[in-house]
Amino acid sequence: MTDHVRQMLAAATDQFVPAPGDNTFVELATRGELARPTMLAYVAAETVIFTSDQGSFLTLAGRSAAERQFFLGLAMGETMGLAALPALASAYRETAPPLSAEADALCRAYPSYVGWLALNADPADVVFGLLANLPHWCQGFAGLAKALRQHHGLDDASAAFLDALSVPNAQLLEQGAALLADRLAGGWRPDTAQSYARLLRSYDLLFWNTLAASQR
Repeated sequence: MTDHVRQMLAAATDQFVPAPGDNTFVELATRGELARPTMLAYVAAETVIFTSDQGSFLTLAGRSAAERQFFLGLAMGETMGLAALPALASAYRETAPPLSAEADALCRAYPSYVGWLALNADPADVVFGLLANLPHWCQGFAGLAKALRQHHGLDDASAAFLDALSVPNAQLLEQGAALLADRLAGGWRPDTAQSYARLLRSYDLLFWNTLAASQR
């Protein structure tokens, strides 16, 4: 059953293979065209996301039975991410121009949607949606870390936040697959989860592309 879940997740992940132009923020960074002040806006926006997602995952843990430890682990990851963000910000000492109200609102769409899922979705559907997107999210962070080392001179300490997000957590993947296998055996089906996964992908790209457009 777990192998079947892995196949379902892989099929969902394949739907989100990045195409050129999908993530303009990472593409700007790769070309060396990402303005340094934009990175401070990025850190500020990520701080909002990680703080919000931490609360969302704790809410999901409180609503869950079998998935409780999975979401507590995610909440701990958000805590660790928040602790690493100041080192990234320290590499960009310039004053960042404030985001426009519209850009700030669009950047907050992703954590707002995760918050909606925390209150309304079947926890198993959220597990599926997150795991289906995880490989491509990690790929994006890895590309950004590499580009910022090359073009902005980031050292390992400054890039620790990005490096930590660049490799899928194997234990998390296995834990999630086992949870979904148990739920599948009990009658759960991933139909709604597929929709959540697509929306998570769309809101994630809205975040990145809004930030990229904000520097123009």
